[in-house]
This record gives sequence, C-alpha cells and structure tokens, in this order.
Amino acid sequence: MTLWTFCADGIGGQQAAGSWASLALVLAIAIGPTGCAWFATKPEIAPDRYAPPASSQPWQPAPGTEGEWAIPAAERAPDRVPEPHATTPPPAVPKYNLPELIGIALTNNPSTRVAWERARAAAASYGASRSAYYPTLTTETPAGYIRELEELTKGHVGVVKKSFAEPSLRLTYLLLDFGRRSADDEMFRQQLAAANFTFNRALQTVVFQTQRASYGLAAAKAGVVAAEQNLELATTDLQAVQSRLDLGLATEPVLRLARARVAQSRFDLANAHLFVREAQASLALAIGLAANAPFDVESLESQRLPAPVRTEIGELIAEAVRQRPDLAGQVASLNARAAGIERARSAFYPSLDLRAGYGEQIWDFTFQGPPTEKTLQPQYVGQITLTWDLFTGFKRLNLLRQAEADRAAAAASLRSDELDAIAEVWRAYYAFESTKEKYAAAEALLTASQEAYAANLETYRQGLSTIVELLTAERDLANARFAMIQSTADLLTASAAVSYAIGAVETPPP
Repeated sequence: MTLWTFCADGIGGQQAAGSWASLALVLAIAIGPTGCAWFATKPEIAPDRYAPPASSQPWQPAPGTEGEWAIPAAERAPDRVPEPHATTPPPAVPKYNLPELIGIALTNNPSTRVAWERARAAAASYGASRSAYYPTLTTETPAGYIRELEELTKGHVGVVKKSFAEPSLRLTYLLLDFGRRSADDEMFRQQLAAANFTFNRALQTVVFQTQRASYGLAAAKAGVVAAEQNLELATTDLQAVQSRLDLGLATEPVLRLARARVAQSRFDLANAHLFVREAQASLALAIGLAANAPFDVESLESQRLPAPVRTEIGELIAEAVRQRPDLAGQVASLNARAAGIERARSAFYPSLDLRAGYGEQIWDFTFQGPPTEKTLQPQYVGQITLTWDLFTGFKRLNLLRQAEADRAAAAASLRSDELDAIAEVWRAYYAFESTKEKYAAAEALLTASQEAYAANLETYRQGLSTIVELLTAERDLANARFAMIQSTADLLTASAAVSYAIGAVETPPP
C-alpha cells in the first residue's frame, strides 16, 4: 500500500510553542462542538463504549449489525446426509429466589469478570489499532559539547570546540497504505466482537449453572424432608410391630426387621444432610460466594414448573444457530481471519513516504580561540521516498499461506461448533420431553404408593397383612417421594438446559 508520511523535523524555543499552539487553536476551531462530540465516541478515545457495559450485563451489537455475525451459508454445516458418489462410499440463610441468586452470580462469579475484562482488553486493542489513522508526534533535543582536531598543514593542528542543541519535532502521518490499516482495523474489530460474544455466552453459562445448582440445593433440602418423613414411617411401623408383639401377635424376628428399617431410614437421613452440604457448595461456587457463606433458597415446591416446549425441534435448532453468542463469536473470529488474509496480501505492495520538516539548529562554534560564532539557523527538509520490498525470502508468501490456513481452520472450527450446538439442542429437547413424562409418572407413583402404604398399615394393624408387605409398601413410598423430588428438579433443570442450548437464557435487569 502507499504510505504517505508527513514529518516536521524540529521547531525550537518560543517559536515552536507558538506554532504548535496556533495549530491546536486552528484545529479546535475547525472541529467545533459537533466534531468534538463525534470524536469522543471513537474507539481510540473511548474503547469501553465498544465493550460490555458491566460484568453483569450482556453486550448488545449496534442496531443494524446483528446479521453481521450470522453464520454464512457457505460455512453452514449440512443438515442432511449427502448422496454418496458412485465411486466413493458414504461418509460415516438469607433466602433468595432464583432471580436474586442469578443477580448475585452475575455480580460475583469470577468467570464473568474474567470474560468482561478480556472484552475490555479487546476493545482497547481495537482502539489501539485505530492509531494508524492518526499522526504520530515525536520530539527530541540532542545537545552536547564536541571537541575535534582538524589537520591544517604539516605541523599545524586546528582545534574545533562546539556546543550545540538541535531541538526537533517530527510529525508522521500515514495517508495511503493499500489497505493495511483497514485490514488491521477490521481484524481487531472482529476480534472485539468475538470477545463480546464470548462474554455474553459466559453470562448465559453462569445463569444456567446457577439455575441448575439452585434446583439441586432445593431438591437436596426436599430430600431431607422426605428422609425425615420416611423415618417417621419406619418408626410408626416399628411401633405397630411392638404393639402386636406385646399382644403376642408378632415375633422377635419381625421386630428386628422393623428396627433394621428404622436404622436404614436414619442412614438415609444422614446421607440426605450430606447431599445438602454438597449442593450448598455447588451453588455457592456458581454464585461466586464462599461455601460457608450463609444463604438459603426457596423450597422446591415453590418453584414454578416450566411450560411445555411448543416449538418443533427444527425451529429450536434454527434459533440456536441464529442467536447463540458462541456461534456468533466464531463467525467474528472467522471474519478476523479473513481480514488477516487481506492484511497479508497488502504487504506485497510498496509504501510511499512524503516527508517535510522544519527545525532550528543552535550552536556555539570556536576555532583555536577567537573569534566565536553563535548562530540560530533554520533548516528545512522535503523528500518523497518510495519503499518496496522486492524480495523477502518468501516471507510474505508464507505469511499469506498461514493466514489462508488460519481462515480455513476457523471455518472448520465454526462448523464443528455448529454441529455441537445442534446436538446439544437435540439432547436438551428430548431430555425435557422425557423428564415431563417421568414427572407425570412420578406423580402417579407417589399417589399410588401413599394409598398402598396407608392400606397396608391399616391391614397390618388388623392382622390381615404381613410385616414384609408393610415394609415393602413403606419402601415403595420412600422411593416414590425421592423419585418425585428428583423428577421435579430434573424437569426444572431440563427446561433451563433447553434455553441454554438455544442461547435464549435471560439475565435479570441490572
């Protein structure tokens, strides 16, 4: 690309200060308030405007640019098995509700902070890449003292003593470069978009992890309640056996069997308490708190059950491909690689430098004593330089090959991630459908088990059933309670997994 460079080589003393101040005044008048407002929004001045607003809020693309990061048709994964070629084979404490917990997680979870800071760093890199559109101003003032010997005639030597100062001010401005700046600008802009989309997906991940951990803790607490109820049932059975034993209607082995059932229920209760502690640690980790932080969650019964998914699986997959931030981020990475190809191609072109400058040379010259000459002289420079690397040892060619290979790798990675996303939606959808059926079955099982236990307890007290039948009914009721708790938690988690798979996780307002 053509490179235009403007240099002002030195303005000294008060004249330099006055000239620079005049230039600044002229620029300020020319720009005006409107120009200043426009200038203040540029990424090189305010890069944080182009990053997510906070570590707990998702990034929104500028209006009208949403489609820029949609997967190109050429890069879409095939949605059907291709027809085999004729000659080739076919391819093989404080109590928080869920929104409050999500708000805490988005604020405290370190992963959101990491992704946010990386997005802000990418925004700063984008702003730095824009510096090529601006002039570079450099000043330097070499000064010192020189004593030199000069041979005049045979036997005579002259002595030159000189003190000097050469203040200079250089202004370099790149005007034309055959696309180098624009390619760099596009590459860093797409990298910024990829970082922003990665941040959005990190937010969605934190929300989903919080949902899953919250449901898990609520289920663990419900499991404790169920274990306590089962212990009460086992104790009731033991009392019934003891009563029949006192009447001579039961035997000692039957009593021992009932006691074993009570011991098993106590073991299950202790295990349920352990599950609560583990679930508390998981939720604390998800929301970014220490495991010993005091907090509690709403009960599982108070959770609102999700509505059925009325969208077909094909529509859900299309929605995931269209809106998932991680896929959009991969598209942005692919675009950045394409810009890298343009950048590598531009290196084959020459650069053209235009340089002009003005400065002062201040020195004090003495030759073998008096007379002494002091001078303040201006100096000028003007030149045009054409620079063109005709041969670089095939470096540019191989850099271009590298850029093309990187772009191809990014395209393959995009297709791989798209296939993973489609499979994730597929699994989440049918997992939700299955958990709905299991939830309905668990409800029916719990109702039947409660009725069966009540009937067996009454008939046992009347001597019409055996202790084995009673304990079996009690065990079935205990299993039904745990199944109901687990199916409820699974249904809530499966619904959240569907939203997460299609990239439709909603974050609460700040």
